[in-house]
Amino acid sequence: MYGPFLAKRNKERTESLQQLPQIENTWFAQNVTLLILEEVQLTTLQKMLYQVIQGLLRKKKQRHLQVVHPEQTQTAQENVLTLLAEYDDLLREAIPQPIYILIWQITSLEKLAYTTEVVDDVLDILEWYFVKQDEAVDAFEEEDLDHEEIIDLYKAAIEEQDADAQFELGEYYSTNDGADFQPEKSVKWFEIAVKQDNANAQYALANYYFEGIAVEENYDRAFMLYEAAAKQGHADAANNLADMYFNGESVAENMQLAKQWFEVAAKHGVAEAMFTLGIIYEQGLGVAVDEEQAFIYYKKAAEAGYVEAEYRLGGIYLEGHLGQTRDVNRGLYWFERAAEQYHVDAFYDLGFIWSKGLTGIRNIEKGIHWFKQAALQGDPEAKLQLGHIYNKGEGLAQNIKEAKKWYGLAAEAGIEEATLLLEELDKL
Repeated sequence: MYGPFLAKRNKERTESLQQLPQIENTWFAQNVTLLILEEVQLTTLQKMLYQVIQGLLRKKKQRHLQVVHPEQTQTAQENVLTLLAEYDDLLREAIPQPIYILIWQITSLEKLAYTTEVVDDVLDILEWYFVKQDEAVDAFEEEDLDHEEIIDLYKAAIEEQDADAQFELGEYYSTNDGADFQPEKSVKWFEIAVKQDNANAQYALANYYFEGIAVEENYDRAFMLYEAAAKQGHADAANNLADMYFNGESVAENMQLAKQWFEVAAKHGVAEAMFTLGIIYEQGLGVAVDEEQAFIYYKKAAEAGYVEAEYRLGGIYLEGHLGQTRDVNRGLYWFERAAEQYHVDAFYDLGFIWSKGLTGIRNIEKGIHWFKQAALQGDPEAKLQLGHIYNKGEGLAQNIKEAKKWYGLAAEAGIEEATLLLEELDKL
């Protein structure tokens, strides 16, 4: 369980802090162990933040330090808030943004719940203060700081035990954008919200366990969380649950249950589920082959913007599959849609269509353009086709130098035909 794990980790982190020489002869030497008491007081945590801020200002040799309200006339919370307000510019230059936000969040609390989780945040602050304080800090402007919104979320998550706020905090830390990306904190807040059966948090946390982000990869836990969220109507969770049945991950492969959950997800607009239902009907996986149904689902997924479906539909029209009349122009349209989403195979097929004139109009320049797009993404066959175009000089002047270049690149990618052709050109 996550709670006992976090409590154990907090204890280990606190004990590590006690061993630091930097903590000797400081206020923390006698008080840091208060963090691992069964009942930690909010006042204790805010006093620790006050000591951190005071220590930072003293380190500035009181160059900016002015007399503030006497400590005995204010609460610990009021003292910290006073310092944060009076020395905002200085502190934003001295404290990394994630730590600065944590200080504001914890200081703003009026009551304490989820003590273990809040202590975890305090430990982040203390570890920075004692271990990383001398590292360079990227100063940030006040307008770049969304601390009011994040403070409100934190207060709602802690004081009101609001599951939606807890999920949103997890999402905030999952943003893959520099300092904001702190997946361990995402896991913490998702875990708290999951205890309240928040479907969004169940889905998000399942993704972390499935992919092994900030936690050990655990398909069993991912499956249980996807299932819990799917049963609450979470469409993407239903799709991922179906995927696990489809691929036999954590459970035995079960095409009937996979199809059932894909249908749930598809009804709620999940394009990937529509696409997979197309595969199921086309290949007869757990059902009788039904080309009409396969085409319907592929088309729905493509119209919803799912790139693999766009590419598949292009191929269906180009080849005249699944009961459809061959229509190169329709195929071209869907390949272009897929290419807009940087589908490498669509790049290649567009190059082939234009270079071979499959629409009735041959356009070598467009063919070269699309083959180069595919080649730049590492497609070895596209490199081979470019070699052919320059070698044969069809639709443009022969260019042996360019042909050798592209055959060489194709040969390096393992295309044996390119190796042989390159040898022939070298003999000329």
